[in-house]
Amino acid sequence: MSTVKVIAFFVLVVVAATLAQPARAEALEPTIAISLGALAIGLVTIIAVVVIANVRDRQSGSAGEEGTPTVVASDTVPLQAL
Repeated sequence: MSTVKVIAFFVLVVVAATLAQPARAEALEPTIAISLGALAIGLVTIIAVVVIANVRDRQSGSAGEEGTPTVVASDTVPLQAL
């Protein structure tokens, strides 16, 4: 084998060994942990607000009633340029 082929084979073996080994586990940074926690709390809060509002609308009878007229307002004045 020539020198170039030996070096290429050696580099190929080193790269294959590097890819085969699992990555080193690193600790989760406190900033990321706090951010993920705040995001989870915010998401749970939003879902709770939507669910509570939906339940209250159904209890009061104003959510999707049949026979309730729908009012649509329309402005027929044409737009004027400034």
